[in-house]
Amino acid sequence: MKRLKRLVTFVSALGVLTASIPFATMAATVKTITSVTINVGLEEISNGDTLPSETSFSTTSESGNYVYTNNNRYEVSDLDWITSDSKEMKIGSEPKMKVTLHATDADEYAFKGGYQSSNITIKGGTYVSSNRSGTDTLYVTFTFKPIKGTYDSPEDADWKDSGFGNARWSEPDNGSGAYDVYLYRGSSLIKKVEKLKATSYNFYPYMTKAGTYSFKVRTVPYSSTEDKYGKNSDWTESGEVYVPQEKVSDGSGQDSGTASTGAVGWIKNGNSWSYRYPDGTYLKNNWSKINNIWYLFDGNGVMLTGWQQKGDKTYYFNSDGAMLTGWYKSDNKWYYLNPSTTNGVEGALITGWISYNNKWYYADSKGVMQEGWKQIDGNWFYFYPGEGSKAVNTNISGFAIDGEGIWRK
Repeated sequence: MKRLKRLVTFVSALGVLTASIPFATMAATVKTITSVTINVGLEEISNGDTLPSETSFSTTSESGNYVYTNNNRYEVSDLDWITSDSKEMKIGSEPKMKVTLHATDADEYAFKGGYQSSNITIKGGTYVSSNRSGTDTLYVTFTFKPIKGTYDSPEDADWKDSGFGNARWSEPDNGSGAYDVYLYRGSSLIKKVEKLKATSYNFYPYMTKAGTYSFKVRTVPYSSTEDKYGKNSDWTESGEVYVPQEKVSDGSGQDSGTASTGAVGWIKNGNSWSYRYPDGTYLKNNWSKINNIWYLFDGNGVMLTGWQQKGDKTYYFNSDGAMLTGWYKSDNKWYYLNPSTTNGVEGALITGWISYNNKWYYADSKGVMQEGWKQIDGNWFYFYPGEGSKAVNTNISGFAIDGEGIWRK
């Protein structure tokens, strides 16, 4: 009887072992998706247009607006604009979108724990970040190619009623805020003013001979990004004004790389820019919000660019002087500049913990976004390389991370 029991026990154990073999074999056949390629494209969007709805996109082929993959291991399951689809696009704008990828067979394919720009290719756009949900879902954020287009022409080009030579025009709805303005006497070109950041200019110092004068003005790119993607508008021509001999200028106030005495608004002095009020004074050592963009000027009235310290806060200004907000990449490092107008100081460099799109990030004392394993206040956290968000409720290389993102021994 004992021998019979042993035999039954042995057969049962053998059955359990045999039954487990197929499952072990199945687990071993799950293949890791080590790289991802996504094809993206937008139909032509003009300056001032809004973005198309997500439902207009093809997720299976290159047709019209599209986001799709050519891979049998994963497929596009959802699309979401991060850039507001009600926002008017400007030349140089880079619309941002998040795409959800699903493994076509979760029993056969799995996304790995972290991806970098070297693992994800966006054909027709630029990779921004990615994060995984489980092993069968991957979220990828990217930007489409910058919007190209032609600027609208200035409106209402005319001469001011008082005096001679005061040219003025109106800013178009979809412009850059910069203009080329040419002065003519008859058909002769007298003076060129290029990339002027103002909507008026005093040409009187150049009206040194009697005759009939006119000017023409066009909108032009200003920043390096606008130069790359924007095209000059058509010219807008003014009416004529006659200057008699007794009213001609003696030439005083003509510029040699400096602004003429009558110019207001943005003034270029050599390689720098200043902002002049109608009373002749300049913005100095202060902030100013011009056309809904923040600028900072030093004690000499020069517009500042690059990294700047103001009080105990640090800010970053583009080459055109515009203060940046949100994420900014410099020297292959990511920084976060406060976009909020109600919480903290707008535009100020953030250090410490950052909450963004329902995820947590961490910037060191210099404002640099952290990646990989980092010890903060005595606890160890993991931040996905390339993307920077804190890992939670997951396992990184065998180390369990809890819901607060902390690795606990």
